[in-house]
Amino acid sequence: MKDGKKITALDPMGQPSGVFGSRLNPDSMPWAIHDPVNQPRDTADKLGHLKMAQRLNNLDGKTVFLVNTGFAGGKEFIEELDDWFKKNRPNIKTEVRHKKTSMFTDEPELWVEIKQKGDAAILGVGG
Repeated sequence: MKDGKKITALDPMGQPSGVFGSRLNPDSMPWAIHDPVNQPRDTADKLGHLKMAQRLNNLDGKTVFLVNTGFAGGKEFIEELDDWFKKNRPNIKTEVRHKKTSMFTDEPELWVEIKQKGDAAILGVGG
């Protein structure tokens, strides 16, 4: 609540805050978000359509996108990872990308580029 008005916070995918777009009852007390008892629950059946990509047998000759998501230390982590691939696995092509927006926003154009030109992606969060 802000200035007496209810507001909806969006998660990184632009969905109302909560687990996979679920959210608490808008009339919940402000501290309810911190209490796991109040958190929305989803079942495996409801989330069945969310599958991870098929695992590649190997990365030889493949293109791997290394994506800095914008967290503190992410840029340095991705650069170090890129250096590691160049020194230790030169047969794997790497493409470094830095999100143009914040770590909390979707960047559809980047995901399209990765799907079209890449075989795999590593999203770095730093630390």
